[in-house]
Amino acid sequence: MNAKLHRPTQFGIMNLGEGWVGVAMVQLDLSIALEKNSEGIRAAVFENGRVVSFYFQNDAADLRIGDIFLGRISENRLSQVGWFVDLGEGRSGFLPHNRCTKKHPPEDKDAFILVQVDKEPWNQKEAELTEHVQMKGKNIIYLPYSAYVAGSRRLSEQVRDSLKRAVAAWCADDEGMIVRTSAAKQPLQTLRQEFLELKDQWRSVEKTAFSSTQPRRLFRQLSFLGELLNAHHFPDHCTVLTNFKIAQDEIPEGVSVRHLSEKNLFRSLNIESIYTHAFASKIALESGASLVIDYTEALTTIDVNSGSMKIQKNRDEAIRRINFNAASEIARQLRLRQIGGIVVIDFLRMNHESDRQALLQQLIHETKPDPNHVQVYGFTRVGLVEVTRKRQSWGIQNQVMSMMKNAAQR
Repeated sequence: MNAKLHRPTQFGIMNLGEGWVGVAMVQLDLSIALEKNSEGIRAAVFENGRVVSFYFQNDAADLRIGDIFLGRISENRLSQVGWFVDLGEGRSGFLPHNRCTKKHPPEDKDAFILVQVDKEPWNQKEAELTEHVQMKGKNIIYLPYSAYVAGSRRLSEQVRDSLKRAVAAWCADDEGMIVRTSAAKQPLQTLRQEFLELKDQWRSVEKTAFSSTQPRRLFRQLSFLGELLNAHHFPDHCTVLTNFKIAQDEIPEGVSVRHLSEKNLFRSLNIESIYTHAFASKIALESGASLVIDYTEALTTIDVNSGSMKIQKNRDEAIRRINFNAASEIARQLRLRQIGGIVVIDFLRMNHESDRQALLQQLIHETKPDPNHVQVYGFTRVGLVEVTRKRQSWGIQNQVMSMMKNAAQR
């Protein structure tokens, strides 16, 4: 785990031990490795030089987050829950009732609607759709059908409120906007120009929809690289290492791309073993305890085990130390494996309410940097901790579930 491997300097890369990568001998705030293989594209995201998450894009997947479609309500209609939507060319998705706009509620079979992919297909589930379309920019997100203005929770309250008041004046009655973290660094004139560009982009999508007579994809906002950068708030600077060519128009400003002739880029960066280990259900903790992660269709369970540890003296303090160590590792694993949906955690039992509340605060603190929204709900009546994490893109969790399904069918 602590071995160091130095790569040839002509690549401008240096490995600093397993899971670490330096670019041009300098650690970057954010860097991304993209490796193309026969099944799709694997991605590793690094923060401050350390790998924090893995993603996977299957070449066979034709529905991706942010795709905008002209859809048609199909015959399988469950209006109290939602509607199945024909997206054309054999594709389909599900529009939940609570993701419809009041202005454009689906009413009739075969009615055409504009929808956006909110969640990719997962484990035999249809792609989840929404009518609350988002046109994503680097500093703002334009909402053509959502009449509200919001700001990033990463902004201070004062800055967030100031920006919200300024941009709200640009929106018509049925429009809205989300102010991103990076907007705080930009003059209002730049934000205004981006707003107008996104609005023009949306008008072009609507124009294409009005001239279409069949369900079809109208617009793909972001490439796989673009979606990763979007998920991480479009950093000012990012280095991308890849073993395949990326079109110039897919490379945002501030992104430096380096192409390497490495068939297995993960191995050359010394992160293949971390990627492989992330498929394991058992994770050893520094305290000597362990985590056991199990996936089911409904939820993910994480069990904290003391294992063979013998806790004899100061049992309360030992359990507290193990649980706090586990909370840190659980937060890391949620991101690393892209675990989404409902997560139920069985920590070691603690006798004092103050310790339980401190543990929840520790878990909240550790998950705060996660770009996906994580909600810690607290302890249930039976002593389990319930957490949810927004599920979007494919990660290791999805791949493990697919492997389990394939094994069960043999």
